[in-house]
Amino acid sequence: MKIPLKYIKYINITALLFLLFGAYGLPITGFLQVVAATLFLFLYPKNKLIYVYFIITGLFFCIWNGDFNWTFLIPIFLIFFLTYIIHFYNRKLNSFLTANWKNLALINYEVDPKILEKYLPKGTEIDLYEGKCYVSLVGFLFLDTKLLGLKIPFHINFEEVNLRFYVKRFETLEKNNEWKRGVVFIKEIVPKHALTLVANTIYKEHYQTLPMKHSITLSKETTDYVYQWNIDNKWNSMEITAKNVLLPIEENTEADFICEHYFGYTKLNESTTFEYEVKHPRWEQYPVIDTKIDVDFEKVYGSDFAHLKNIKPSSVILARGSEISVENKRTIS
Repeated sequence: MKIPLKYIKYINITALLFLLFGAYGLPITGFLQVVAATLFLFLYPKNKLIYVYFIITGLFFCIWNGDFNWTFLIPIFLIFFLTYIIHFYNRKLNSFLTANWKNLALINYEVDPKILEKYLPKGTEIDLYEGKCYVSLVGFLFLDTKLLGLKIPFHINFEEVNLRFYVKRFETLEKNNEWKRGVVFIKEIVPKHALTLVANTIYKEHYQTLPMKHSITLSKETTDYVYQWNIDNKWNSMEITAKNVLLPIEENTEADFICEHYFGYTKLNESTTFEYEVKHPRWEQYPVIDTKIDVDFEKVYGSDFAHLKNIKPSSVILARGSEISVENKRTIS
């Protein structure tokens, strides 16, 4: 009976964790790595690198005299070599992140595009709908979240609130040219420090960790959706009441423009931009009948967006959401 790959990955990750105990944990790390390698060999007997791993392991034990000298660099190399084989080599790469985005509340404001120019990543331009420039305050739930195919304990279900605007980038391809429509995030708020660390380190996004909570109150004909986050001992909130009826998002409408952007762009510096694809099917929406917003835009998002507190949203959308995947980033100039 073959062991599923995800359990082999868990064994490998457990082995890596024992490295935190230094020399005391190294024998356990080595043992678990050999177990993981053996199980991987039975699962993928045609993988050539796993044979290289066992050959190097055998050579090490042939030349090692029991002392902690330069030869001990070999097992250190083997630890990371096996990790590469198990997680990345010779199979379709996992999406960087997969999840179910649920109950997306999108509160949309028309703004002067000039205030967004300093946030614009190189190679992109503001995407307009019928000549109007929008920013959106978006609250939603991350559910069943997986990083590189793995569920990280205590980081599976959580809230996010972000402020974003809309861009497009023209890409010249060998067979045809196309416009890519995407979003740029001013800030993304989540309740977990590890999420902020990963997103800001790998994707160079603008995440902030704050206390957050949400509630969903269902009645016969309507549902109340509330997202809240605390900054400087003050709870900010967005509350939407919507009918319990799902409707399609029609093409070429404002809701279609807001919801159907499939790329994220990050301004690394004045000359470099990161691009990543966000895959999901077309969404459906619940008709919104009431909205309450209590947000200190200046404190949360800066002086450029302070005026949003005093203007009425152009529209409010509640999208049902779907399963999504965030693909690995690439650098563009």
